[in-house]
Order: sequence, then structure tokens, then C-alpha cells
Amino acid sequence: MRDLERWAAQSRLWDLCKRAGIAPAISTLYWHAILAVHLWSVPVTIGGTTVEFATDSRTEYSRVTSLVGEQTVIESLLDDVRESDVVYDIGANIGTHTCFVGKRLESGLVVAFEPMPTNAVRLRQNLSANVPVSRWNVAEVALSDEDGSGALAVKGHSYGEGKHALSVDGELDIDVCRGKTVVESGQYPAPDILKIDVEGAELRVLRGFDDVLSEVRVVYAELHHELSADYDTTTAEIEAFLRDHGFEVECLSERSDAYHIRAVRQ
Repeated sequence: MRDLERWAAQSRLWDLCKRAGIAPAISTLYWHAILAVHLWSVPVTIGGTTVEFATDSRTEYSRVTSLVGEQTVIESLLDDVRESDVVYDIGANIGTHTCFVGKRLESGLVVAFEPMPTNAVRLRQNLSANVPVSRWNVAEVALSDEDGSGALAVKGHSYGEGKHALSVDGELDIDVCRGKTVVESGQYPAPDILKIDVEGAELRVLRGFDDVLSEVRVVYAELHHELSADYDTTTAEIEAFLRDHGFEVECLSERSDAYHIRAVRQ
């Protein structure tokens, strides 16, 4: 009963703060206090591997502590990573997958593709704090099925915020290239593993690798039911493409708008 009364009192107090217009300021102070207690960074452990992520906002704190519900996906990815692998993290954001992969490598390399400048800044910071520089690289470019330039639709400018995607109506000009071009230019070695999270453009990314895809052992991808239509495709077509190229596809996790797959070369 006392807990209920305390909750009711807190609720009334918060309503008063809202009416007074001071709720946003109080919320900001609260989260700054939480982040300061953690010294503006948060340790996250998966499968015995611990990564320290920088955090200076509520959005970033929530992203790294919740891993956006993708802990089982990261666990599975780490089980597939070999010490000498080359892993492409396409749509790396601030590095919640990249940093864990980098810590598993000994002689391999993780290449993080992240065209959003603010995310790329934090991505480099997180990688520098956790992984030897010889094991990682950041490419501020979007992978697709063509080489040239494109536009990124930006939703949120804070670290780790928003769902950025290639769009003809995008406001941020970016470089775009094919995975095959990246490999043939000698910029990075051919990948053994692909992790793809590009808000519906997964098929374009896969097509951009062309025959290089035959060298890939495992593909992890987040497939989006509705967003795929923005790129004139479907999740079923993406799965069929992978099967046609020699992969066996399984579903790892699912939510209402998207699901994660693991595709292993047969």
C-alpha cells in the first residue's frame, strides 16, 4: 500500500513539473546524473567478452545497455567469428556489434561501414577504447549495388540516434559504392562474414558484392517487412537471393517490423 501511495505522490509531482514546463530540464539533469555516475561510459558483457561504450545521452545509454534487443544475434555472430576472419559490419552505427567482433579477432580485421558522420565519430572512439588499431577500420561510405554518390535520410543527429537510410529525398550527400569495388580496389580484403543493417536496402548491398559473395561464409542481416518495399523488394526475395547463392537461411529473432537472419554457406 505504501508503495502505491509513493508512486501516486511521485506521479502527481511529475504532473506538476509538466504543467510548470520544467519536466524536460529535470529529465535532462536526471540522465546527466546517471551518466556521470557511470563516468560517461558503460561496460557491456556478452559471452565473456566485455566492451566499454562511451555514452553521453539517454538515447546512447539505452542503445548500448539494451543492445536494441539484439544480444542473441551478437552471441551467435561471435560464435561464428574465427580469429583470422575479415568481417564487414555494414551499417555499424556506434559499434555495438563491431567492438565485440574486434575483440574476438587475433589476426583478422573488422571493417565498419557507417556513412553518418556523427555515428562514425563515436564508432571510432568506441573501437579505439576496446580494440587494437590493427584489427579495425572505419569506412564512411554506404554500400549498395552501384558506385558513385547518394543521399542519406537523417533521423536524429545525436550519437546512435535515428534510422538513417539511402533515399532520393535524403538531405546528407554521401559516397556510395559496391562491395565488389571495395575488394577489387584493394582497399580491404574480401570478407568472410557480413553483418548487414541498412534499413531495407539489404538486397542492394548483397547484389553489390557480385561474385565476391561466393567467398562469404556467413551473412547476418536484419530484414525489414515494410522498409524493403522502399527499395522495390521484399524480405522473401532477399532470403531467396541468399538461397540461390548457396546459403541456408535461418531466423534468429523476430519483432513486428523486422527480423534477423543467419545465412550459412552450405
